[in-house]
Parts: sequence; structure tokens; C-alpha cells
Amino acid sequence: MSAERDTRRPSRLDPDELAALEEQRDFLLRSITDLDQEHAAGDLEDGDYQSLKDDYTARAAEVLRAIEQQKQGFAQARRPRSASRTAMIIAGVLAFGLVAGWAVARSMGAREAGDTITGGIDVKQSPSQRAQACVQMINPSSPSAAVECFREVLDEDPRNPVANTWLGWQIGMTASLAQGDDAVALEKAAEQLVEQAIAVDPNYSYARAFRAVLAYRRGDFELAKKYLEEFEANDPSPDARSVIEQQQLAQKIDEALAQGSTTTAPPSTTPPTSAPG
Repeated sequence: MSAERDTRRPSRLDPDELAALEEQRDFLLRSITDLDQEHAAGDLEDGDYQSLKDDYTARAAEVLRAIEQQKQGFAQARRPRSASRTAMIIAGVLAFGLVAGWAVARSMGAREAGDTITGGIDVKQSPSQRAQACVQMINPSSPSAAVECFREVLDEDPRNPVANTWLGWQIGMTASLAQGDDAVALEKAAEQLVEQAIAVDPNYSYARAFRAVLAYRRGDFELAKKYLEEFEANDPSPDARSVIEQQQLAQKIDEALAQGSTTTAPPSTTPPTSAPG
């Protein structure tokens, strides 16, 4: 079975198109599960596994976004929607992402994960520098360009912490706009990418910051607090810290813990749209 199916955004409400998209979604998510199993069994080499998984994950993100657009269209056609909750979720995503994206643009000349300070002009950009350029393409409603850009970096450097961190963030933003099992699958993929980035470069501040945000978003507030403490203990970059502080993540986590909730994160914590390197 091929994953080369049409994933264009739906232009109209069409039950048949929705069914086709859901079929493609199921195929892609099964394929990701199969890849994980084959890799765990040693039947798939690391490079092939990463390349295939990135491809399926990118396609799944685009299909899930198209499905969500169809479902929202049908819901609006059936009855007036309360837009307040959706607006709060999207506002949270955009606010965090815009702040992070601004920080990335401001620090493009600063040191990146895995790079050294040379003081000169590089003729050829490093993978981390290329990944930072991809960050500016991150978009919660249209992930394809950013995902493809990060995949090109990972094809050359599969362990690159900048590319894995921000690809994880893009996937996490897409997860925030999905529902049910779709959201869970994408959140898991996002978390795996961020964890891989931390394993390669434990001092990459944005990876640790996003790990805390993702844990908070899925409602695991105790773990989010632990991750945030680890973020602070690793001498984070000023830009990464400013993003966390502007979003008042520590305060939100403490408030959630004080309420005794351990399952549902407030709507304002859905993923960002861009991120720094």
C-alpha cells in the first residue's frame, strides 16, 4: 500500500472525502506502529527507520489537519459553535509560537546546538543553522513546508537536536488541533522527537522547554514541573527562558497542581508555532 495519496486541504464538505481521509489516516498511523515494531525487532536499520517514520509522520500531520477542517465544517453546518474554547486554544498556540519565533529570528547569529562560535562567515551552513531557518516556516494550520524542511536536514543529520526539537514542536502543534486517537499519536511522536534531541544535546534549552510544555499540555502536571525544574537547572539560554516566563508556565503548572487536576491541561497550553535554535 502506498502513502502517496492526495492530502490537499478540503475545499468543500464531502462525506466521501472525509471517509477517504480517515482511511488514509488509519493507514499512516498503522504504518508508524509497524515501523516502530520492526525497528524494535532489529529488522530495520536506524537510518531507514528514521527516514520512513519522518515521511509517515509528516503525511499523517497533513491528513489529520485536513480531517479536522472537514469535521469543523460539518459541525458549523449542523449548529452554531461556541468559538470561545477553540479560540483560547489557538491563541495559546500562536502566542507561544510567535514569542519563540521572534526569539529565533533575533538569535540567528548566536550559537546553535552542536555548533561552535567561530566569529567568521560560513560558506556552507551547518545542519543546525539550516534547521533554524526551517523554524520560521512553522505553522499550526499548514505544517507541510516546515516538516519537509526539517526532514531535509534530518536526511543529512538524523540526530540533529535542533531539527528534531522543532519538528517535534510542529507535530505537537498539529496534535493540538487534532482529536482523540489522532491527537494522542501525534503527541507521542512529538515527545519522542524532543526526547531524542535531549539525548543528543542535553544542554539544548528549547528541547527541555518544549518537553515541559508538552507534558503540561497533556495534563501530566507533576512531570511538567519536574521537566521545568530540569530546564532551569541546565542554565537555559536567555531566549528560551524568556519564552517560558512570558507564557507563565511555572505559574500555570502550580495552579493546575493546586486544583488537584492530573488529567486535563488548560486550553492556553497547546503547542507553539515557531521556535528558536
